[in-house]
Amino acid sequence: MPRCSRFFAVAFSILLILAPRAAMAQTDGPLYVVQPGDTLFAIALKFGTSVEALASANQIADPSSIRPGMELVLPGFEGITGRLTTKAVGYGETLGSLTLRYGISPEVLVRLNRIVNPGRLYLGQEVILSEQDATQLLVPNSRLLLAEIGEGRLSFAVRRGLRPWSFWADGASFFQAWALPGRPFRVPGGESPTGALPEPIQAVVVAPERAVQGRTLVVRLQLGEPALAAGRIGERQLTFHSLNSADLVTLQGIHALAEPGLYDLELALKDLDSGEILTRISQPIRVAGGGYPADPILNVPDETVDPINTQPEDQMVAALVTQSSEEKLWDGPFLFPTTYYETFSSFYGSRRNYNGLGYLWYHTGLDLFGSTQTEVYAPARGNVVFAGPLTVRGQATYIDHGWGVFTGYFHQSQILVSVGDLVEVGQKIGMVGATGRARGAHLHWEVWVGGVPVDPLEWTTNPLP
Repeated sequence: MPRCSRFFAVAFSILLILAPRAAMAQTDGPLYVVQPGDTLFAIALKFGTSVEALASANQIADPSSIRPGMELVLPGFEGITGRLTTKAVGYGETLGSLTLRYGISPEVLVRLNRIVNPGRLYLGQEVILSEQDATQLLVPNSRLLLAEIGEGRLSFAVRRGLRPWSFWADGASFFQAWALPGRPFRVPGGESPTGALPEPIQAVVVAPERAVQGRTLVVRLQLGEPALAAGRIGERQLTFHSLNSADLVTLQGIHALAEPGLYDLELALKDLDSGEILTRISQPIRVAGGGYPADPILNVPDETVDPINTQPEDQMVAALVTQSSEEKLWDGPFLFPTTYYETFSSFYGSRRNYNGLGYLWYHTGLDLFGSTQTEVYAPARGNVVFAGPLTVRGQATYIDHGWGVFTGYFHQSQILVSVGDLVEVGQKIGMVGATGRARGAHLHWEVWVGGVPVDPLEWTTNPLP
């Protein structure tokens, strides 16, 4: 055998030996390309199969032997071919808009993703598409718009300056006499950012996409024209503030005791002059647990857990912190309110049992060490809205930082500010103490957002919004 032929024969043999076992797998199913950090378990979880089924379909003897770049056949998807990838559902996207946007039938999308409730795709939910579907639109240089109540094909086209035969619905020509409200249509003229947002909304940014107990949710609207906005998540009303005439934002705390699960995030736009509703849109978002521990039983004075005292005090505080002033006074992350912030005596969110009455409470703030000689500072610019003695909170101060963001300071031995004072970041506002429901000198520090206390540590690290 010539030397050149022997060389290629040896090289081919080496390639056969080194090739991934998955290369010899069955080919009658869709393929997934292994990504860096993937494990067989994670892939099985993502695509709704098992490690054993994946290993069998791809003749993998050692599940830990997979590596990036390998192509794995995905069992359980008979009749579906091509390479599969995943895409996170954006705000406003529905099963209908996804099928229209990527040219895939609803039946295939439901089957591919094992969707139980097609009408409840939630924000951030991963849906499986073929790579071709995920990168190519059904109609190039096009966008999606939503029909309004009672609109027919002609009125839909006239209102947007389109030819009636120039748009599609559900991947085919639209022949129905009437449109369904909220139904997406593909029309010429650019691509919609998320695929199915009603005019004049151009983008909805929700951060984080998966909300967490005790954290802050930020919702930002980018509009094509100025409008008023309102909203709701669960039972909480949202108040929007203007970054500019067509860019609105709201901040909302997620309650530490909120039940994990799906909550509808509803948005509505109103006309600036008449207040008439221009459009509404709703999508579920997922709220995850915060993983908060339970503290040991704490013994405190009975009067500090007696509803006769606690209920009026809580109602007074709620009336303060549910306001939302228009001017944003803070800038960047909050400072810690004392010089002792490397360790903490108690963290936010821990479940509390006072005097053996049961775990009926949770810790609504962050406890910082100190003594009656420790000074308390304003962590950000704001207006003092309360300064005085309370039964549970002791000598307390509340500061309004604008946009529904408040901070509270409890158990002080001295209060050095008055209601109406505008305090600057770093200004001394009081002294640490042990007044109210406290077993020793410390500062209990709270941050409230949208009428809900959230973890103060989040605000010391993240510039919100």
